[in-house]
Amino acid sequence: MVLTVRLIALALAVSAAASAEEPAEVPILVPSPIPIGFLFAWKPTLLSVRLDSGQGSQFGSDKLQPLRFLGRYTTTLLGEKFLARAELEGGQFQSDRQSTERIGTDGYDLTLRLLGGTATRIAPGFIVTASAGLLTRRQWGRAVGGAPNIGLLGVTSNAEFEYRIAPLITVSAYVEGGLTPFPYGAQENLGVLSDASEFRLRMQFSLDLSPHTALDIGYDFTRWHVSFAQSSVLGTPDQALLIEAREHALTLGLRWKPEPR
Repeated sequence: MVLTVRLIALALAVSAAASAEEPAEVPILVPSPIPIGFLFAWKPTLLSVRLDSGQGSQFGSDKLQPLRFLGRYTTTLLGEKFLARAELEGGQFQSDRQSTERIGTDGYDLTLRLLGGTATRIAPGFIVTASAGLLTRRQWGRAVGGAPNIGLLGVTSNAEFEYRIAPLITVSAYVEGGLTPFPYGAQENLGVLSDASEFRLRMQFSLDLSPHTALDIGYDFTRWHVSFAQSSVLGTPDQALLIEAREHALTLGLRWKPEPR
Protein backbone atom coordinates (compact mmCIF):
# COMPACT_ATOMS: atom_id res chain seq x y z
CA MET A 1 0.00 0.00 0.00
CA VAL A 2 2.81 2.37 0.96
CA LEU A 3 4.65 1.49 -2.28
CA THR A 4 1.54 2.28 -4.36
CA VAL A 5 1.17 5.66 -2.73
CA ARG A 6 4.83 6.44 -3.38
CA LEU A 7 4.52 5.48 -7.06
CA ILE A 8 1.48 7.69 -7.50
CA ALA A 9 3.27 10.61 -5.83
CA LEU A 10 6.31 10.08 -8.07
CA ALA A 11 4.15 10.02 -11.20
CA LEU A 12 2.44 13.26 -10.18
CA ALA A 13 5.82 14.89 -9.49
CA VAL A 14 7.19 13.86 -12.92
CA SER A 15 4.03 15.12 -14.64
CA ALA A 16 4.24 18.47 -12.84
CA ALA A 17 7.91 18.84 -13.78
CA ALA A 18 7.18 18.08 -17.43
CA SER A 19 4.35 20.62 -17.46
CA ALA A 20 6.60 23.24 -15.95
CA GLU A 21 9.26 22.67 -18.63
CA GLU A 22 6.82 23.12 -21.56
CA PRO A 23 7.14 26.66 -23.06
CA ALA A 24 4.08 28.85 -22.87
CA GLU A 25 2.31 29.35 -26.19
CA VAL A 26 2.56 32.92 -27.47
CA PRO A 27 0.10 33.90 -30.23
CA ILE A 28 1.70 35.41 -33.34
CA LEU A 29 -0.14 38.46 -34.65
CA VAL A 30 -0.31 38.35 -38.45
CA PRO A 31 -1.10 41.79 -39.92
CA SER A 32 -4.00 42.09 -42.33
CA PRO A 33 -2.94 42.03 -46.01
CA ILE A 34 -5.34 44.90 -46.76
CA PRO A 35 -3.24 47.95 -47.78
CA ILE A 36 -4.73 50.53 -45.40
CA GLY A 37 -3.67 54.15 -45.58
CA PHE A 38 -4.01 57.35 -47.60
CA LEU A 39 -2.56 58.10 -51.05
CA PHE A 40 -2.23 61.47 -52.74
CA ALA A 41 -0.91 61.44 -56.31
CA TRP A 42 -0.21 63.74 -59.22
CA LYS A 43 -1.47 62.29 -62.53
CA PRO A 44 -0.25 64.18 -65.63
CA THR A 45 -2.37 62.73 -68.44
CA LEU A 46 -2.32 62.56 -72.21
CA LEU A 47 -5.98 62.86 -73.24
CA SER A 48 -7.37 61.55 -76.53
CA VAL A 49 -10.99 62.18 -77.57
CA ARG A 50 -12.84 60.56 -80.48
CA LEU A 51 -16.39 61.21 -81.69
CA ASP A 52 -18.26 59.23 -84.33
CA SER A 53 -21.74 59.80 -85.74
CA GLY A 54 -21.61 56.81 -88.08
CA GLN A 55 -19.35 58.45 -90.68
CA GLY A 56 -16.01 57.72 -89.06
CA SER A 57 -14.09 59.72 -86.48
CA GLN A 58 -15.22 63.36 -86.53
CA PHE A 59 -12.73 64.73 -84.03
CA GLY A 60 -9.49 63.72 -82.42
CA SER A 61 -7.10 65.29 -79.95
CA ASP A 62 -4.02 64.36 -78.00
CA LYS A 63 -3.22 66.95 -75.37
CA LEU A 64 -1.26 66.87 -72.13
CA GLN A 65 -3.31 67.55 -68.99
CA PRO A 66 -0.77 68.42 -66.24
CA LEU A 67 -3.32 69.47 -63.61
CA ARG A 68 -4.86 66.14 -62.66
CA PHE A 69 -4.76 64.55 -59.19
CA LEU A 70 -5.83 61.43 -57.27
CA GLY A 71 -6.76 60.89 -53.62
CA ARG A 72 -7.45 57.43 -52.18
CA TYR A 73 -8.30 56.30 -48.63
CA THR A 74 -8.37 52.62 -47.64
CA THR A 75 -9.39 51.16 -44.28
CA THR A 76 -10.74 47.91 -42.84
CA LEU A 77 -14.10 46.79 -41.46
CA LEU A 78 -15.38 43.93 -39.28
CA GLY A 79 -12.16 43.03 -37.52
CA GLU A 80 -9.89 43.76 -40.49
CA LYS A 81 -11.65 41.15 -42.63
CA PHE A 82 -13.00 43.50 -45.28
CA LEU A 83 -11.67 46.45 -47.24
CA ALA A 84 -13.42 49.82 -47.57
CA ARG A 85 -12.09 52.37 -50.06
CA ALA A 86 -12.98 55.85 -51.30
CA GLU A 87 -11.18 57.24 -54.34
CA LEU A 88 -11.54 60.65 -55.99
CA GLU A 89 -9.64 61.72 -59.10
CA GLY A 90 -9.94 64.34 -61.80
CA GLY A 91 -8.96 67.85 -62.74
CA GLN A 92 -8.18 69.50 -66.04
CA PHE A 93 -10.09 68.12 -69.05
CA GLN A 94 -9.04 69.94 -72.21
CA SER A 95 -8.82 68.98 -75.86
CA ASP A 96 -7.72 70.72 -79.05
CA ARG A 97 -10.60 71.85 -81.26
CA GLN A 98 -8.99 70.98 -84.56
CA SER A 99 -11.87 70.21 -86.91
CA THR A 100 -14.98 71.60 -85.24
CA GLU A 101 -15.94 74.23 -82.68
CA ARG A 102 -18.71 72.11 -81.23
CA ILE A 103 -16.68 69.30 -79.67
CA GLY A 104 -13.47 70.65 -78.11
CA THR A 105 -13.52 71.41 -74.42
CA ASP A 106 -11.86 73.61 -71.84
CA GLY A 107 -13.36 72.05 -68.74
CA TYR A 108 -12.75 69.58 -65.94
CA ASP A 109 -14.04 66.26 -64.62
CA LEU A 110 -14.27 64.26 -61.40
CA THR A 111 -14.53 60.51 -60.87
CA LEU A 112 -15.58 58.96 -57.54
CA ARG A 113 -15.31 55.30 -56.53
CA LEU A 114 -16.78 53.83 -53.33
CA LEU A 115 -15.61 50.24 -52.96
CA GLY A 116 -15.76 47.25 -50.64
CA GLY A 117 -13.78 44.02 -50.89
CA THR A 118 -11.07 41.89 -49.38
CA ALA A 119 -7.41 40.93 -49.73
CA THR A 120 -5.82 37.48 -49.60
CA ARG A 121 -2.18 36.53 -49.05
CA ILE A 122 -1.61 33.78 -51.63
CA ALA A 123 2.06 33.24 -50.81
CA PRO A 124 4.78 35.12 -48.93
CA GLY A 125 5.02 38.51 -50.61
CA PHE A 126 2.12 37.86 -53.01
CA ILE A 127 -1.26 39.49 -52.25
CA VAL A 128 -4.45 39.60 -54.34
CA THR A 129 -7.00 42.36 -53.60
CA ALA A 130 -10.49 42.40 -55.10
CA SER A 131 -13.27 44.95 -54.62
CA ALA A 132 -16.51 46.20 -56.16
CA GLY A 133 -18.85 49.13 -55.64
CA LEU A 134 -20.23 52.37 -57.00
CA LEU A 135 -18.66 54.43 -59.80
CA THR A 136 -19.68 57.93 -60.87
CA ARG A 137 -18.09 60.45 -63.21
CA ARG A 138 -19.11 64.07 -63.81
CA GLN A 139 -17.74 66.09 -66.72
CA TRP A 140 -18.12 69.82 -67.25
CA GLY A 141 -17.13 71.66 -70.43
CA ARG A 142 -16.61 75.41 -70.05
CA ALA A 143 -16.21 76.22 -73.74
CA VAL A 144 -19.38 77.32 -75.56
CA GLY A 145 -20.57 74.27 -77.46
CA GLY A 146 -17.66 72.29 -75.99
CA ALA A 147 -17.49 68.68 -74.87
CA PRO A 148 -20.80 67.48 -73.45
CA ASN A 149 -21.81 68.21 -69.89
CA ILE A 150 -22.81 64.84 -68.47
CA GLY A 151 -22.73 62.72 -65.35
CA LEU A 152 -22.69 58.92 -65.29
CA LEU A 153 -23.52 56.52 -62.45
CA GLY A 154 -23.00 52.78 -62.28
CA VAL A 155 -21.03 49.93 -60.75
CA THR A 156 -17.47 48.70 -61.07
CA SER A 157 -15.28 45.77 -59.99
CA ASN A 158 -11.52 45.33 -59.94
CA ALA A 159 -8.63 43.09 -59.00
CA GLU A 160 -5.06 43.96 -58.00
CA PHE A 161 -2.08 41.59 -57.95
CA GLU A 162 0.82 42.72 -55.77
CA TYR A 163 4.21 41.04 -55.35
CA ARG A 164 7.14 42.14 -53.20
CA ILE A 165 10.30 41.58 -55.27
CA ALA A 166 12.69 43.07 -52.69
CA PRO A 167 12.46 44.10 -49.03
CA LEU A 168 11.57 47.68 -50.00
CA ILE A 169 10.14 47.27 -53.54
CA THR A 170 6.70 46.02 -54.59
CA VAL A 171 5.27 45.68 -58.10
CA SER A 172 1.55 45.47 -58.85
CA ALA A 173 -0.93 45.11 -61.70
CA TYR A 174 -4.52 46.38 -61.51
CA VAL A 175 -7.50 45.85 -63.84
CA GLU A 176 -11.00 47.34 -63.57
CA GLY A 177 -14.20 47.25 -65.57
CA GLY A 178 -17.35 49.28 -64.98
CA LEU A 179 -20.82 49.87 -66.40
CA THR A 180 -22.41 53.32 -65.99
CA PRO A 181 -25.92 53.12 -67.50
CA PHE A 182 -27.51 55.94 -65.50
CA PRO A 183 -26.93 59.50 -66.77
CA TYR A 184 -27.55 62.68 -64.77
CA GLY A 185 -27.04 66.37 -65.46
CA ALA A 186 -26.67 65.69 -69.19
CA GLN A 187 -27.29 68.43 -71.74
CA GLU A 188 -30.48 67.90 -73.72
CA ASN A 189 -29.04 67.65 -77.24
CA LEU A 190 -27.04 64.53 -76.39
CA GLY A 191 -30.12 62.37 -76.92
CA VAL A 192 -30.86 58.99 -75.31
CA LEU A 193 -28.02 57.08 -73.65
CA SER A 194 -27.55 53.67 -75.25
CA ASP A 195 -24.37 52.38 -73.62
CA ALA A 196 -21.69 53.58 -71.23
CA SER A 197 -18.69 51.71 -69.87
CA GLU A 198 -15.25 52.16 -68.35
CA PHE A 199 -12.04 50.12 -68.50
CA ARG A 200 -8.91 50.81 -66.49
CA LEU A 201 -5.46 49.21 -66.34
CA ARG A 202 -2.56 50.12 -64.05
CA MET A 203 1.04 48.94 -63.73
CA GLN A 204 2.91 50.26 -60.69
CA PHE A 205 5.90 49.83 -58.43
CA SER A 206 6.20 51.07 -54.86
CA LEU A 207 9.29 51.96 -52.87
CA ASP A 208 9.07 51.97 -49.07
CA LEU A 209 10.68 55.17 -47.80
CA SER A 210 10.01 54.39 -44.13
CA PRO A 211 7.82 52.00 -42.13
CA HIS A 212 4.92 54.42 -42.65
CA THR A 213 5.45 56.00 -46.09
CA ALA A 214 5.89 54.71 -49.63
CA LEU A 215 6.48 56.26 -53.04
CA ASP A 216 4.17 54.94 -55.79
CA ILE A 217 5.11 55.32 -59.47
CA GLY A 218 2.89 53.86 -62.17
CA TYR A 219 1.21 54.02 -65.55
CA ASP A 220 -2.60 54.23 -65.82
CA PHE A 221 -4.72 53.66 -68.91
CA THR A 222 -8.43 54.54 -68.70
CA ARG A 223 -11.03 54.29 -71.47
CA TRP A 224 -14.50 55.85 -71.22
CA HIS A 225 -17.04 54.80 -73.86
CA VAL A 226 -20.48 56.44 -74.22
CA SER A 227 -23.00 56.10 -77.06
CA PHE A 228 -26.29 57.93 -77.71
CA ALA A 229 -29.29 57.64 -80.02
CA GLN A 230 -31.37 60.57 -81.33
CA SER A 231 -28.52 63.02 -80.74
CA SER A 232 -28.30 66.50 -82.25
CA VAL A 233 -25.07 67.67 -80.59
CA LEU A 234 -23.27 67.82 -83.97
CA GLY A 235 -26.00 69.91 -85.56
CA THR A 236 -27.87 67.11 -87.35
CA PRO A 237 -31.01 65.89 -85.54
CA ASP A 238 -31.81 62.26 -84.72
CA GLN A 239 -28.41 60.67 -85.28
CA ALA A 240 -26.25 58.21 -83.39
CA LEU A 241 -23.28 59.55 -81.46
CA LEU A 242 -20.31 57.73 -79.94
CA ILE A 243 -17.88 59.47 -77.59
CA GLU A 244 -14.66 57.83 -76.49
CA ALA A 245 -12.04 59.31 -74.19
CA ARG A 246 -8.70 57.65 -73.58
CA GLU A 247 -6.37 58.72 -70.79
CA HIS A 248 -2.70 57.73 -70.61
CA ALA A 249 -1.44 58.88 -67.21
CA LEU A 250 1.77 58.83 -65.22
CA THR A 251 1.01 58.46 -61.50
CA LEU A 252 3.42 59.89 -58.93
CA GLY A 253 2.09 59.41 -55.42
CA LEU A 254 3.03 59.44 -51.76
CA ARG A 255 1.27 56.86 -49.59
CA TRP A 256 0.96 56.98 -45.80
CA LYS A 257 0.63 53.66 -43.97
CA PRO A 258 -0.48 53.75 -40.31
CA GLU A 259 0.63 51.32 -37.62
CA PRO A 260 -1.00 47.87 -37.89
CA ARG A 261 -3.78 47.46 -35.36
